[in-house]
Amino acid sequence: MKVLFIVNPTAGKGRTIKIVPEIKAIMSELKEVEYEISYTEKSGHATGIAKNAADQGYDIVFAVGGDGTVNEVMNGLVKTNSALGVIPGGSGNDFVRTLGTKGDTAKIIKDAVNGTKKLIDVGFINDRYFINISSAGFDAEAVLATEQAKKYFLSGSLAYLAGLISTILSGKPNRVKISIGDKEIEESILLIAVANGKYYGGGMMAAPDAVLDDEMFDVCIIRAMSRIRMLSIFPQFMKGKHKKFKEVSFHRSDKVSIESLTPIAVNVDGEVFRDTKVTFEIIKKGLFITCPV
Repeated sequence: MKVLFIVNPTAGKGRTIKIVPEIKAIMSELKEVEYEISYTEKSGHATGIAKNAADQGYDIVFAVGGDGTVNEVMNGLVKTNSALGVIPGGSGNDFVRTLGTKGDTAKIIKDAVNGTKKLIDVGFINDRYFINISSAGFDAEAVLATEQAKKYFLSGSLAYLAGLISTILSGKPNRVKISIGDKEIEESILLIAVANGKYYGGGMMAAPDAVLDDEMFDVCIIRAMSRIRMLSIFPQFMKGKHKKFKEVSFHRSDKVSIESLTPIAVNVDGEVFRDTKVTFEIIKKGLFITCPV
């Protein structure tokens, strides 16, 4: 068996570097397992490393970092025979929450090496894949505000909460046309979350019923509302208890598109860009992940 660890040395404010000696100690104990460790040097580098690893026949490629690192690594592994493993080392680590990963680094590695591979779905938006949740509108603006909050030494859900409150106080709803399968919705929204996984934003459960291998997106739409109403709903949104509100609707489809007259903020696994039209598609059973026996 061949295993590669792709380490993002800047993830988690350098937390991943402290994991490397532990990885080496664990791997030295495993017989009949070859391993290498590669370090990313810039944004996007992990995707190229992962592609090369798949071409070279690596059985498992671990992303050692946060959700951004996971996204880059999986973009290099989609539609290959190499399986994605994740050792969380970032500030959010939302994908491992959806996986339900338990235990320390040693357990994660041994479960992967001694376990099996499983195919899951991935999302595709414009020209890139995503593994967890992509969203547009208010919460994508909150991601930008979250990055600002992190400069003040906040992290994870605290940083997202600070970004969220900042956006609630200053943000505006977006008038959009949404196509979900053969259904069309046109209205002012706060956000739309197109979910393959359950969590984003450092542990916020946007899509409590999402399943990684059901070949469908869970789509959450939250319509425009007053700021006071937002402050009452979003604590429930964070806990995955937002279905009960009249402004919230859930849908399921393998294809979703959003059109806006003005560029809308779009979040893809924590990275944000702006566009007037985006299309989301499910790539069914597009990625192998590692699973314990």
